[in-house]
Amino acid sequence: MMERAEMEIFLTLAEELHFARTAARLHVSPALVTQTVKKTERRLGVALFARTSRRVALTEVGAGLRDELQPLYEGIRRALDRAELAGRGMTGTLTVGFMGSQSGRWVGAAREVFELRNPECGVRVVETQLHHNVAQLRDGTADLLLITLPVDEPDLTVGAVVTRGVRYLAVAANHRLAERTAVSFEDLAGETFISVEGTVPAEWIDFHMPRLTPGGQPIGRHSEPCTTYAEALALVATGRAVVPGDAQLPLLYQRPDLRFLPVADMPPVEQGLVWRTRDDADKRVRAFADVVLEIAPPLAPPGTTCVPDGASRS
Repeated sequence: MMERAEMEIFLTLAEELHFARTAARLHVSPALVTQTVKKTERRLGVALFARTSRRVALTEVGAGLRDELQPLYEGIRRALDRAELAGRGMTGTLTVGFMGSQSGRWVGAAREVFELRNPECGVRVVETQLHHNVAQLRDGTADLLLITLPVDEPDLTVGAVVTRGVRYLAVAANHRLAERTAVSFEDLAGETFISVEGTVPAEWIDFHMPRLTPGGQPIGRHSEPCTTYAEALALVATGRAVVPGDAQLPLLYQRPDLRFLPVADMPPVEQGLVWRTRDDADKRVRAFADVVLEIAPPLAPPGTTCVPDGASRS
């Protein structure tokens, strides 16, 4: 009966046909390779390799053993790898939701890297609409969300802020502010924001669509609630409302009936990773979050800054 280490040394030497290269590849000493092969040959009572001072070759018996042993060893290795992944909690399917086109790019790219590194764990990607906010975490249709912050809920963890960028405002092409290159918070006096209902917390709505300017002037809310960002932009295009966003707006929603203006004196827009607090120990969630933070910087749009190490909100 050959032990796993003996199989590994035999099969590697059968491929390399060189004791020093085999030792280097397995990170062991050449002496250990030699001793292991000799021990195996003594136990079997037959030479597996023909060795001279210049070359190493498989004997006929050695070649036959290699051919039969290779698939068995690969099966053992795969079984052990699966057991190790299961022990690390890296199996099953992780469902990840994203809000907005840019977040979709990050999640899609992260899935490719994550599944390559964790072949026994699949990732299902779903879209999170404007009216969902964090509802998919609570109803179990998502395990992890990459969404627009803030989120301040006792049962949820904001694992990391991925990006932070300048606030933008979408207005109709014929809007009174449309010809500006930028606007201020105070310029929003008398405007009407969209309305969002359903599962979106009032604190989130007030952060992104405040009811008062810094000078105390009122900002209205439209009576017709929007459930998706596409619905919101359709309302904006008719001049009935304005809607906030971030630096991805002018890149992803170029339309002749819309204009996008930075509002530098309003708080920045942040995208972050959120999951159920009870899943803090889920290694799949943590691993996927790490991958998102790793791949986000080269994919970030202009005007958006990736937050170093996914630091918490400032």
